Amino acid sequence: MGARGSITLLGLRVDMMLTLSLIIAVSGFVFIYLLGPSVGLVGGVVLALLFNFFMWLISPYLIKAMYRLRPVSSGEMPWLYSMVRMLAERSGLKRMPQVFIAPTEVPNAFAFGSPIFGYGVAVTEGLLRILDEEEIEAVLGHEIGHIKHGDMHVMMIATALPAIFLQIGRWFIWGSMFGYGGSRDRDNSGSLYLLGVALTVIGWLLYLLALRLSRLREFYADAHSALTVERGAEKLQRALVKIAKNTDPRLGAQLASAKALMITDPTQRELDEDLRSIMEREESFFERIMSLFSTHPRLKERLMKLEELKGISG
Repeated sequence: MGARGSITLLGLRVDMMLTLSLIIAVSGFVFIYLLGPSVGLVGGVVLALLFNFFMWLISPYLIKAMYRLRPVSSGEMPWLYSMVRMLAERSGLKRMPQVFIAPTEVPNAFAFGSPIFGYGVAVTEGLLRILDEEEIEAVLGHEIGHIKHGDMHVMMIATALPAIFLQIGRWFIWGSMFGYGGSRDRDNSGSLYLLGVALTVIGWLLYLLALRLSRLREFYADAHSALTVERGAEKLQRALVKIAKNTDPRLGAQLASAKALMITDPTQRELDEDLRSIMEREESFFERIMSLFSTHPRLKERLMKLEELKGISG
C-alpha cells in the first residue's frame, strides 16, 4: 500500500474513534450529571436501551420480510455465491454471510445481521442488471467490509443514544406544559421546559455526530473493498457512478427512510456523464450543508477517496 493510502486509512480510523468517543462521552456526562438523580428517568433510559437492543437483534427478520429477500444457493448462482465466499475468506470472516436477492429494480446492495441471526449480504435484481461481475465484486467487498468492521453494532449504539435524549427531551417539554409528578409550580415547569429544550438540542447534536460516523464508516467500507478486491478502488468507482445514474429520482423520497440500507444515498442523484466530470464538479454551499444530514458521503467525496486508494491490490 502506498504512503498516501496508509495515511488515508489511519486518518479514517482515528476520525471514527474520536467521533464515537465524543458521542459516548457526551452521553455519559449528561446521564451522570443531569439525569442521574432521577431514578424514574434512569429506568426509562434502561427500558429504551433494552428496546433498541431487542429491535437490533430481530432486525434481520424484519429486513428479510420488508425486502422479501430470497436466499441464493451455490447451485442457483454459483458465480455470486463463490464471490461472496472468496471475499469473506479474504476478509478473515469466521463464517460466510448468507447471500440473498431482493426482487426490486432499485440498484442496491446491503449487509445486515445480528449475533443471533447471523449475517447476510443482499443484492437487488436492479443491481445485477446494471453492473458487470467485476463491479458487483467491488460492491460486495464494500458490504462485507461493513460486516468485518461490525458497523451494524457500532451504529446501533451511535444512533440509540441521540434517540434516547430526544425522547427524554420531549418528556420534559410535555411535562412542563401539563404538569410533572403532580406539580404545576411555575418555576419547576420553567426549569423542566429549559431542560427539555437542552436535551433536545443535545440529542440533535449527537444525531449529527452519528450521521458523521455513518459517513466515515462508508468511507472505511469503500477502503475495505479496495484492499480485498483486485483493482477494487477503480471497480467500485465505476459501480457507484452507475448506481447513482440508475436510481430513479422519483423514488428518492420513498427510499429516504431506508438510506442506512442503501450503498448510496438515493436522494443524491448525479446527472454528470462520467466519473471524471463528477470528481471535478464544484459543489454548491447548499450541497455541502445538506451532506451533513446524510448517512452517506457525497458521491464526489467517495470517488476522491477511492482515487487516493488506487494502486492497492487485493
